[in-house]
Amino acid sequence: MRRFFTFLFFVVTVLAARATDYNVPITVIVNGESSEQTGVITIVENDGMYDLTMKNFILQNGDTQIGVGNVELKNIKPYQDGDATLLLANKTVTITRGDDPNVGFWMADILPPVPVELRGKIEGDHLRCFIDIDMMESLQQVIQVAIGSGYQLPNQSFEAWHTSSENYVEPNGWHSFESATGGFAGLAGHHLKKSSDAHSGDTSARIYATSLYGIIANGTMTTGRLNAGSMSATSTDNNAYLDTSKKDVDGNGAPFYIPQYSRPDSVAVWVKFKQGKATADHPYATISAAITDGTYYQDPENKTYTNVVAKAKNNKIATTGDKWVRISAPFVYTKNTVEPQAILITISTNADAGEGSANDEVLIDDIELVYNAKATSLKIKGQDVAGFSPDKNEYEMELNGVITADDIELTVDGKATNKVKTVEVEYDNDNQPTGYYLCTATAIGADMSAMSTYVVKVKSNATAISNLPAAANRPTAFFTLDGRQVKTLNPGNIYIIRQADGSFVKIRNN
Repeated sequence: MRRFFTFLFFVVTVLAARATDYNVPITVIVNGESSEQTGVITIVENDGMYDLTMKNFILQNGDTQIGVGNVELKNIKPYQDGDATLLLANKTVTITRGDDPNVGFWMADILPPVPVELRGKIEGDHLRCFIDIDMMESLQQVIQVAIGSGYQLPNQSFEAWHTSSENYVEPNGWHSFESATGGFAGLAGHHLKKSSDAHSGDTSARIYATSLYGIIANGTMTTGRLNAGSMSATSTDNNAYLDTSKKDVDGNGAPFYIPQYSRPDSVAVWVKFKQGKATADHPYATISAAITDGTYYQDPENKTYTNVVAKAKNNKIATTGDKWVRISAPFVYTKNTVEPQAILITISTNADAGEGSANDEVLIDDIELVYNAKATSLKIKGQDVAGFSPDKNEYEMELNGVITADDIELTVDGKATNKVKTVEVEYDNDNQPTGYYLCTATAIGADMSAMSTYVVKVKSNATAISNLPAAANRPTAFFTLDGRQVKTLNPGNIYIIRQADGSFVKIRNN
């Protein structure tokens, strides 16, 4: 009896829907401007399908909050890509009013059903989603919602700031000499201000150099923490560093590091750079980035570090002539067998320590980690799709035999690009097979923001029952007596069913 109840408990546990709450940061992007908040995303797995709920979703602009409501996506089919469970959906959703007592008005009360597109994944303990809420009909805009940390940088548009010390401010997620460590931190001066000259939104970060006793002190800003440990500008005791084991927090209550769990392809940022006095031998500003396993790392390095996953650097940022210019730097991956846990990005007014002039300045805005999401080649059953181009999405070809998702070979341009491959039989308006397979290959950037889909119509005679293998564990399929596969069954007709175990039975649909 005891064993019976143990078995019964096991069965009930397995059959019950599994719900997981993710308390995650949420970045909301409206008309190119972003704001940040935290929220709880609930994922429910039930009978192999998933439901996602974003409860009490709000739009936030400074101190102003506008309640939107509860966004719920049901019956999402999962796809497996390595260790990642991918959730893709494109549905029309009725947003319902929230229950947060601090919100007096919910847009859900006046909104019509809205199209919502989801690109998400569950990877270990991490949730990353990108949701597009199409409110063009009601608000003439699309609201983009990025969910989860460790894939993208916080405060990308430098709109949020905190007090660092002595009433000086730093952008959230970034730090300068105002919060530096080291014996000479008190002499380093101030090199960072909020600027109203912005590429987008209202503010950018202004980093500027100063002169101390004739020595140029470069303006520097980092996602880690600065250390001023020497009077010599070229000493590695002057550095930016991160160490996830440290518990220190900044004026915003955040640690001096940024979590990073994935492998981006490049880092890009908009800059406006000018030198106070042109210096021919040292004319460039610089940006550098290092993805590490989270243990201590500093830039510039004082030894060979084996905890680095990848590095990126652009030390040739020239003056921009009072114009905003987008610059980037590709990540070069090491052979170190460590997993990404944190990222250190450092930006300076000069690529050479202690060089340049006292009035050099660089404005920084709209920084992002770039994840590629394009295919470089596409094959089906070992045959190249003729005329393939990364920017062309539809093709036709002819092949013999049954085609499955495993027959699609998709090569992508990203270090961590996710892939989804599906195959289905095409039907006409009368639910009759057209003689084509629809082979779909999708490349999704690892942060879920970008996606490219390629559809190949493959002409084949293999949609008939005589050409389908009777192997077990295949989806149930329905055929007419002359062997044509159909999607729906008409009353009174006789059909052949290929069952999941590979066997065939004949039925009359009453």
